Amino acid sequence: MTLDPGRMRAAMATLLVASALLFGIGVLVERATGPATAVETPSPPGESIAPHVEASAESGEAGGEAGESHAPQPSAAATGETGESVGHSENGSSEAILGIDPEAPPLVALAIILSLVAAFVVYRDGRRAVIGGAVVVAVGFAALDLLEVRHQIQEGTALVTVIAAVVATGHLLAAWLGVAIVRRPAAV
Repeated sequence: MTLDPGRMRAAMATLLVASALLFGIGVLVERATGPATAVETPSPPGESIAPHVEASAESGEAGGEAGESHAPQPSAAATGETGESVGHSENGSSEAILGIDPEAPPLVALAIILSLVAAFVVYRDGRRAVIGGAVVVAVGFAALDLLEVRHQIQEGTALVTVIAAVVATGHLLAAWLGVAIVRRPAAV
């Protein structure tokens, strides 16, 4: 039950192209649903406004106890962590990798182009070095995809989580095929 190396390269290239397209779709879906997530969750912080107002009234009575009024605010922010506040802080912290926003349009375009170029080169050229380079690209993208899956789980966006998981699976399968191609004995 051996597969033709040409078919394996074609399958790897197809997985890279499909993953690139799904990645682009996932970015578009995430941008389209981003504000909806922030709109859905403000109700819990609204419920926590009353304790915050009571704490502000207590600090107002004490006048010099501004430190106490500052203590309830983090608890209100902690309650808002399921809402809009954390969405912004998580976006800033989990989306920035080494200070770079991987969802910036030029980087998204570059990632898609790199994946498409890797797919084309894999399909046209079956040398081990080329396949090995494509495996490195696929593994790198899979790692970023898995980080995105974790981020989307924290955000609670099911559709984008599923898309990111499918993209990660596609990249991992492409890498697996590449490793299988490289490990095959050299043909005549």
